Amino acid sequence: MNIKQITEKFGQTIKWNALFYGLRKALSTFLTIALFKKLSLQDFSIWANIYSAIFFTLLWLDFGFRKSLPRYCPEFAKNKIILKKFITIIILFQALVLASLAPFFLILSVYLTKALGFAHKIELFYLGCALFVLEGILSIIRLIYYSQFWQRQFTLQMSVILVLKTLVSISAIFYLKTSYALVKSIFFLEALSAIVAISVHLVRLKPLYKNNLPKEKPQEEPIDFKKTMLQFVKHSLAMWISNNIKSLTERNFMQLFITKMVGPYPASLFKMANDGALIFYRTVIKTIGTTDTSLLAYVESDMNKEKTFPLAFRKLIHKIINLVIPLFGILIVIFIHFKHKFSNNFIFHAFIFLACCYLLEFMFSPYERVLEVKKRYYLLALAHIPYIFAISLILLFVLAKKISLLQILFAIHIARLTTLLILQQCAKRMYRVVFPIKKTSKALVIVGAITLFASLLMNIFLR
Repeated sequence: MNIKQITEKFGQTIKWNALFYGLRKALSTFLTIALFKKLSLQDFSIWANIYSAIFFTLLWLDFGFRKSLPRYCPEFAKNKIILKKFITIIILFQALVLASLAPFFLILSVYLTKALGFAHKIELFYLGCALFVLEGILSIIRLIYYSQFWQRQFTLQMSVILVLKTLVSISAIFYLKTSYALVKSIFFLEALSAIVAISVHLVRLKPLYKNNLPKEKPQEEPIDFKKTMLQFVKHSLAMWISNNIKSLTERNFMQLFITKMVGPYPASLFKMANDGALIFYRTVIKTIGTTDTSLLAYVESDMNKEKTFPLAFRKLIHKIINLVIPLFGILIVIFIHFKHKFSNNFIFHAFIFLACCYLLEFMFSPYERVLEVKKRYYLLALAHIPYIFAISLILLFVLAKKISLLQILFAIHIARLTTLLILQQCAKRMYRVVFPIKKTSKALVIVGAITLFASLLMNIFLR
């Protein structure tokens, strides 16, 4: 593909990513708030911790594929037969790992019930084990769709299922009287919707392959499969290590960590604040998805990459700025006009702080993508040293019970931002990828004016 075709695909994929994520996050956040109000503290904590355990485990079973697949698909795509062989190997590998580790997750569930004091509700963890397997299978199917650029088909099918699941869940919230019956029903509905999604996506795969086969045999380029596969494994390992280190300060691990070390009530407050902040963060990160790596990877394989790479980077970071700056404006309006709507001050201030930190991180994330695509593993490792040091100190303070929850969150996100700033300086000096200050300033002025106008209107109509 030439640079025009690449950027067109980049734009199309972003639109479908944004549509699917916006719908899914809005529905899940609404359901979380409803369950927080209806469930008992213990049942809400069980629900939150089981989900954290499921997706944290699946994150660790990613093996770095989320970043390495977009990086190496352009390499394998030069030969369609080799590409099909490559994708088949990846899917079979993930399926084998999932099947072999399902019993481990069952054992882990038994341990968690005892460690967290939920031994009398072990059946909920068994439902969690079933959901773990189903979500893992669904993630493999999603990989098949996304590897063929079928985001539109996947989004349309999954959106219908999500809406129906949410409507039934809301009905359960209104009609079920006891907290325990409600939380069991929610787990059952999640598992049922996953089964339906898997069935629908599998049934639709064959027609998609049939309708999208090329009518003419494409020109193939020779590829050293063994050599390229070894490079892919090395890159996957590096990305897996990086992702797992970062996962120690992300929601799924933090939910379990805070519950165990601080208590279920602070953990529930953290979940509410963090889930609200993630609406903003994941609005942009899910909109971009893996297309940031794909865009840069396709350009990196171009013979004229010395000229096209800075152009592709500029398009990527401009798109991110256009997404992030308006969200800062929304946060300012929320901070000024909606503070009184929050019944808990900690949730409100933690939400604002976390949302701002997440958005700042994402603004500088393209520089990390550059070093990943360029395979500068030693620079990626060096930049994470301050982060690892900070996490170690936080753990010592937590064990000594000399640090508050808000201080923990502040230290974590300062460490994460420091790592990204180091990577930004490295990428800037090595590859001439500069931060667009002029573009950012223009966006800030426009969003600032709109935010001021919106704030004035609210002062008039909300008095």
